Order: sequence, then C-alpha cells, then structure tokens
Amino acid sequence: MTTFKVKEVSKYISNILRRDSFLSNISVEGEVSNFKKSGGHSYFSIKDDEAVLKCVVFKTVPIASSLNLTDGQKVVVTGTIMTYEKGSYYQILCKNVERVGLGNLYEQFLALKEKLSKEGLFNVEFKKPIPKFPKNIGVITAKNGAAIRDILNTLRRRYRIANIYFYPAKVQGIGASDEIAEGVKYLDSLDFIDTIIVGRGGGSFEDLNAFNDENLIRTIFNCKKPIISAVGHEIDTMLTDFVADKRAATPTAGAELSSVSMDEIREFLSQAEKKLNKNILEEISADKIQLEHLKKELEYYNPANRITTLKENLENLKKSLDEKIIAVFNYNKQLLDFKRQSLEIINPNSVLQRGYSIIYNENDEIVNDIKAVNVGDSLKLKVSNGEIISDVKEIVDGN
Repeated sequence: MTTFKVKEVSKYISNILRRDSFLSNISVEGEVSNFKKSGGHSYFSIKDDEAVLKCVVFKTVPIASSLNLTDGQKVVVTGTIMTYEKGSYYQILCKNVERVGLGNLYEQFLALKEKLSKEGLFNVEFKKPIPKFPKNIGVITAKNGAAIRDILNTLRRRYRIANIYFYPAKVQGIGASDEIAEGVKYLDSLDFIDTIIVGRGGGSFEDLNAFNDENLIRTIFNCKKPIISAVGHEIDTMLTDFVADKRAATPTAGAELSSVSMDEIREFLSQAEKKLNKNILEEISADKIQLEHLKKELEYYNPANRITTLKENLENLKKSLDEKIIAVFNYNKQLLDFKRQSLEIINPNSVLQRGYSIIYNENDEIVNDIKAVNVGDSLKLKVSNGEIISDVKEIVDGN
C-alpha cells in the first residue's frame, strides 16, 4: 500500500472536484450564517437543518462590492465547489448570490418582534432613565467571555467608585435565555443595585438568538431597575435592544453608558459649584430687595417707638461688643506679657546678667559637679559680657 503526504491527498481530492462538471457550476439554497467582509472578500456559510456549506465571494467577482447579507436570510448561491487545501475543507466559490427570502429563525424573530411591539413592550414611555452616578452596577454575561473583561476594564478606567456585582450566565445555546432571565430577576431583587448591564460580544445571528427569547424580553420589561442591553456589534440588533432602557453596540459601550468619566464628574462638580454660587448670590439679592421693601414699610408706618427701642438695643449691643472686644484684647495682652516675662526668666542671658556664670571644661562641656574637675584643669567661665579662662588651684567640697 502506498503512503501519501497530506498535501498529496488534498491535491488529489481537489483535482477530483475540479474535474467534476456537476460541481463546477452548481446552485445551492440555504440560510446565511456568519457573514463578514475582509479585504474586499466576503465570507459566510449557508445551512439547512442537517448541513453547513462554506462560501466565499472574492473581490474580483462583480457582485462583491455591493454584497451585504444578513444572518438568517435565505439565498441561492451559484458557483464552483473547490477545496481549501490548507484547511482541508471544501467550499463554494460564488459568482452569484440571490436572495430568496428570510430564514426560519429570522422569520420567527420578526414575528415575535411585531407581536411584542404591538403589546407596547418597546414603547418609549416605559423606558427608565439610567442613573448618572450609580453606586452599584449589576452585570449579566458569560463568566469567561471577553464581554466581562471589557466591562470591568472600562469601569475601572472611567468610573472606579462603583461596585460591580457579576451574575455569570450562559449567553448562547440551550438554557442561555433562562439563565439570563434568572440573573435579571436576581439583580432586580437587590435593592441596592442601581443599573443592570445584560450583554455579550458579537457573533452570528444563531449565537445571539438567546437574546430574542420571549420570556427574557418580558422579564426585562417587568424589571424595576434600568437595564442596558449591550449585545454584539452595531449590525446585530436583538429584541433585548428594543425592550431595554438603553441600547449599546458593544459591552464596552454598555459600560460607558452606565457611568460617567472622571472628567465628567469633575465638570459636574464645577458646574454644581457655579450653580450654588449663583443661587447664593440670587438669595442675597432677593434678601436685599426684601430688606429694602421692609425698610420702606417701616418708613411708611413710622413705628417711632419700635425704632427707638431697636436703636437703643443696637447701641447696647454695640457697647457690649466693644467692651468684650477690649476685654479680650487686654486679656490676651496680659497673657502675652506674662509669657514674655516667663521666657525672660528662663533666658540664659538673663540669668548671666544677674551675676551667674556657666562653667565649661577644656572640651567645652558644661561642668555642674566638682567631681568632673581636677586641680590644674583649665576652665572657661561664660558671663553676660564675655568669657573668663581660669586654672583650678583647689577644689572645696560643699557638703
């Protein structure tokens, strides 16, 4: 038996497909999935209930520049079945793509959207405002997905004062919509939660379909807390986007919508300070006007006795205030003089002026004990106006 290299087998299969006239010009109908463009080329898959076929439209094909498909659309592609040798899979090189209708999944999406819209679940009057300065933000998304990292990084960068409460949930596949709905109910039950972000990164229409679940949509509608839907990218609009109080194109954008930046906080405080100052000035101005009004009323009614009494009271208060000011001044002056005298008493120069002296030995150390001096030592006596150098002739014990 001959052993072949992988490349040789791949090349052999490629040649078989290339020589097959049936596969060289074939039309296939299916539902679009994972449509994307890169470098002018278009890549997508078409599928039915049992199989998936990869498709590519190169930029040299006339329809390439205008081709823009939506996941879930039904199309008929015409082209040649070829192998992609590096990946060892086959695909159809399309020369034409015709839309023939919507796929079943997308039709279900549109039908549910119309139903819920008629019930009013998407109406603007039900939208709740997003708190500008939330203290506690709830996040529902996959535990290990990029969405939670993007949200946390964004909030740490621009709004570090918020507490984040993360509820991990599946975001695609069986049971995903139920887990997300349970997360919404749980976070809604916590009184301290201010805002809830529900989302995930982009994906195919099928990947994101958990966010089109009717039970989830109704759960979000009945939520008492404001919700931001941050699902996929700009081209992916799910039903959660319609029912949520705010829609963000990405998880990062959702985090930005849920908070303000530190620059915005500083600007808010600056504006608040200006507004406060303005209000104070307006209050003062209003008080001045009121005072002038009262003054005119007093002048009009001429309450002479009351004015006289008030003047006397004012004079008494002024006199009392003057006396207290003088008393405080005198007290502080006396206290200052006392402290000055106290400082003068302990001032070394003052002590020296009273006839005392300070004795230093040859090492300029103060001598305060006869035991530290020997006969013959040279001592320095510091007096108020100079120094005296003397030699010790005799030591007399004072005890």
